[in-house]
Amino acid sequence: MFDSFVKAGAFKERELRIPADLSRLKDARDWAAVAAADFGLEKEERFQVRLATSEAVTNAIVHGSAARGGTVDLQAREEGGALVFEVCDAGAAATGEPVERLAEGGRGLELVALVMDEVQLERHGDGSLLRYAKRPAA
Repeated sequence: MFDSFVKAGAFKERELRIPADLSRLKDARDWAAVAAADFGLEKEERFQVRLATSEAVTNAIVHGSAARGGTVDLQAREEGGALVFEVCDAGAAATGEPVERLAEGGRGLELVALVMDEVQLERHGDGSLLRYAKRPAA
């Protein structure tokens, strides 16, 4: 079981940029699933990463970049033994509130918080950045 985990520093950082179009959601989910597999996460953990990415990118498209015809940028990297994802959009949806306190309409981010080990949403310039991380099960 443990031999499938990537040694610290061995995971190759990767990026993906997609048009802010819901028809490209599958591309983002598949990209995240491959990153999770390359990182060495187990089947259930890979499913959770795929689900979190689906919610994060949907949120970025619907509440972020789609109105401007923009893009959604994704990044995956190893950080302190965890697989860390960042989803960045050009929207103004970030509230500065902890994910657990978001009102109706923010339930997708609550789902991300349920399946991931760390979740942080913040404003940056003209947009939002959602960072979430998954640690391999011990």
